[in-house]
Amino acid sequence: MTDRTGLRTAEATRTAPPSRAFWALIGVYVLSTLLGSAAMLALQPVSGIDPAALSLVQFAPTIGALATWPIGRRVLAPLSSAPSRTVRRNLGYLVAACLLFGLLIAVATVSTGRDLVGPAPVGGVPFLVFFVAQFIGAAGEEIGWRGLLQPLLETRTRRLVAIAVTGAAWALWHVQAFGAGPVVAVSFFVSTMAFAALLGALSVGGFRQRVLVAAVGHWLINVGVYLSVGDETHGRPHVVIAALAAVSVAAATLTVRSIRAR
Repeated sequence: MTDRTGLRTAEATRTAPPSRAFWALIGVYVLSTLLGSAAMLALQPVSGIDPAALSLVQFAPTIGALATWPIGRRVLAPLSSAPSRTVRRNLGYLVAACLLFGLLIAVATVSTGRDLVGPAPVGGVPFLVFFVAQFIGAAGEEIGWRGLLQPLLETRTRRLVAIAVTGAAWALWHVQAFGAGPVVAVSFFVSTMAFAALLGALSVGGFRQRVLVAAVGHWLINVGVYLSVGDETHGRPHVVIAALAAVSVAAATLTVRSIRAR
């Protein structure tokens, strides 16, 4: 079974685990990620690292993946690699989408009478250090979300459903966004689901390929938002503008990709 890119789907290359084993793996991942989140949040104040520069909780999904992998490797290990040209093409789509998103956010920020933050020092570190740290943090998240959870879900359901469930879990994991009122909560959830669709659809192939593509996209999104509004990512009206921009960019990118793949 192949998709429009000619890649075999996860269902064609792996045997789905029995229902009980599948739910056990999901449970281990979710519980380990939540416990890892609590541990990283407790470690942050004593680490000396300003969370504005690097939030340690971003590594909680990696902890979840490390806890799940030993018992789920027979299911996840046989992920088929994608051709290098497909990965490069998807990275190109993703970089273009992220640049467009960053541009839309910047234009909207200026149009509301605010100055762009730009490449200023963050959390006591130079912007270049922050820039690199953000990629490390993004990879820490994507090892769990698009590297383990989504492919695991793909063994039991359609890829679109796996993308949506992974996106919802990713959004709800950012619990701080849901305590800032309904406008912020809904806007954040919408933008996260749009990005999940973009990252999930363009992350194909083996574990390393999926994590690389998703981490690059996640990284560029975070940095692009910071360059415009800094730490005020949940401020209004920015959070609403970000949701509208995310949906527009994701829809446009995936539509263009689909048309060109025909």
